[in-house]
Amino acid sequence: MNSKILSLAERHLLKKLIDRGQSVVTYYTFYRLMQAMHKERKGLYLRNETPTVDDHFKYLRNMCRDDVIRPDNDYGKRLIRVLDIPGQSTEEVVCTADPLCYVSHLSSMHRWGLTNRSPKPLICTRPDRISATAQLSEIMTSHPDGLPPERLRMKCFGHPDKVRNRTVTMVESKKAGASINIRGTGVRIATIGQTFLDMLLYPKLCGGMSHVLDVYDEHADAWLEEIVDSVDSVSINLVKSRAGYILEERLGLRHKKIESWKASAQRGGSRKLDPSKDYAPNFSETWMISLNVWIRPKNWFAWVGRSCQS
Repeated sequence: MNSKILSLAERHLLKKLIDRGQSVVTYYTFYRLMQAMHKERKGLYLRNETPTVDDHFKYLRNMCRDDVIRPDNDYGKRLIRVLDIPGQSTEEVVCTADPLCYVSHLSSMHRWGLTNRSPKPLICTRPDRISATAQLSEIMTSHPDGLPPERLRMKCFGHPDKVRNRTVTMVESKKAGASINIRGTGVRIATIGQTFLDMLLYPKLCGGMSHVLDVYDEHADAWLEEIVDSVDSVSINLVKSRAGYILEERLGLRHKKIESWKASAQRGGSRKLDPSKDYAPNFSETWMISLNVWIRPKNWFAWVGRSCQS
């Protein structure tokens, strides 16, 4: 901890930042750490139990002057870089900057070991602005110390096009899906069930429908319960038809919830397995869905291997 002329309180605050082990913090987190420090008070010669906005920016200014923190290179003054902590991955920085976002789609598939494709951009999902504003307010209000001053509250903001030299694609959804924390990191990731659900909602962001089918072929059996629960949790009938066709008709998997989805299947020109392609006459009568993507047989690679040897 390199410090030249920081006050006792500022040194104490810097130690709190370093003890967190994260290379970046938000203004909101910085203020909450100040609140905790002011409550401790002993030996720090602090006048007030609750820090003011002026205290917040005084500490920031002095610690920047002493070169122990600085505005983040990618996020500017929206994020504070703690210089004594080694740099973290794009995933960790983005998830720290935005407490509601999580790694999703092809990036999540790669993290779960469902694909050998390593996506160049980091794909994340977060709630839309209206939903996010409500959720952030709820998080801040539920804090034991209540809402911080207006200027230091968590707010929705845009992410840079690149974070730590990696392109970031942020998907906004009115109702963001389920996610979990990766132990030992600040990264949140879509659950395995949510990841399979996203493949059916947004196949284009998951490598395309042909790749989605390959992933389901290889892994759906092992994760059937999680997939079915996630699909069953949404009210989008088309997604249930896609899931039902892939799981039951294509893979021969059985589950009582899959059977119940058949009642919601209905005809319609827009009901397609691949939403990015035109409607095709090849059709599933059970799931009322156009099979408008070339369906590679499950044993395709074995067949190709035998053909090449003959």
